[in-house]
Amino acid sequence: MRNILILILLFPAFANAAEVYRWTDSDGEVHYSDRPNEGAEVVTIEEAQTYSAPAPTTTTSSTSSTRKTGADAKKAPAYSLFEIVTPQREEVLWNIGGELNVAIRLTPRLQSGHTVSVFLDGELVRKLPRGSTRAQLSDVFRGTHTLIAEVQDSAGAAVAKTDPVQFTVQQTSIQN
Repeated sequence: MRNILILILLFPAFANAAEVYRWTDSDGEVHYSDRPNEGAEVVTIEEAQTYSAPAPTTTTSSTSSTRKTGADAKKAPAYSLFEIVTPQREEVLWNIGGELNVAIRLTPRLQSGHTVSVFLDGELVRKLPRGSTRAQLSDVFRGTHTLIAEVQDSAGAAVAKTDPVQFTVQQTSIQN
């Protein structure tokens, strides 16, 4: 098995070094070989097309704030992690009785003067108490919903925002 693997790895080096010949036999069938044959012509093989991906660039996701320099760095602390843990993306919740438990994860801890707001379907539904990462939302009924959390500074400006989490609430029919 190891010998086969070595041959496979070395094959491209041999393929680039060898000449390829093409000829047509008496039946009109075209043949290719690495050995010259009577009436064969040398085939020029172009180098294989390759792709080199560019080096990845550092981007900021919606779960972290942009790194700043100078005076801006002192004003805007970075949240390296900000996400909604519960409910999970594309989760289907059955028979929750309109009560939705929400849990978020925030690293580092919430900075002084910042608050966390929870939005359901684009509407502000709850501002979490200082230091809290959990909430229970009422009146979340049947259907597909989108949940987003946002860290806001004392002026109400968004400092960080989670990726949207879409989930569906299903309710068993009383007819069934």
